[in-house]
Amino acid sequence: MNTKDICYWCSNPAVGDEHIPPKGLFPKGHRNNLITVRSCSNHNQDFSKIDERMRFHMTLMGGESEIAKKHFDDKTIRGLKRKESRGLAIDLVTSKFTTTEGETMFRENAINWDKYFEKIIRGLYFYHFNSNLNAQTHFFSDKIRMLRLSANAHFYYQTIEYKLSDKWIEGNPKNKEIFDYKYYFSEKENQFLTIMKFYEHHEVIGISLPDGKNIDDYSLEFEEYNRIREEIIRIKK
Repeated sequence: MNTKDICYWCSNPAVGDEHIPPKGLFPKGHRNNLITVRSCSNHNQDFSKIDERMRFHMTLMGGESEIAKKHFDDKTIRGLKRKESRGLAIDLVTSKFTTTEGETMFRENAINWDKYFEKIIRGLYFYHFNSNLNAQTHFFSDKIRMLRLSANAHFYYQTIEYKLSDKWIEGNPKNKEIFDYKYYFSEKENQFLTIMKFYEHHEVIGISLPDGKNIDDYSLEFEEYNRIREEIIRIKK
């Protein structure tokens, strides 16, 4: 079967196109030549509810992006006011809480975050390599607190861009003000890595984990992390 006829995720027969990342992140006027891959029904329509939930969080975490702020007000909030979105709106409002530092945050099911970024990671891999990514995926974002990650995993994520500074390939998508990324495939580790930027302010690192590996297999010892961190600080100065 031609790869144009198979799903980017599972290789089942494709029935439509999937936007990578989801089209809902892109306001009108910022949808030029969006990245698409072929998808089966299970990995297309079944993600629509998760995509809507994540649009709320992703536009909210857009930082100083005026585009993200406007999209949140014009599209996200307006969408939540629809009668059919009443349940989602109530769920999101009741998930709001304030930290001891006075920061307002929203709780979200970790499974939804995992699936959301897994879709994007697998989609980017298929887009560039024209084959399915046969591996587990993982992501990291400083704006998304995933307490199940170990300290070593955080060390690894926070230094990976620097460690591979001469190996990254620019993705060069259109609409960089909404979504930009770079990627690298390590043949030695059989591992796909990507650094994604949403609304120019929210960086997310995505990786694949080969069979038999877990996230801590790629971690750094504390002393090594401090050495690299100090070196990065010196370079930035």
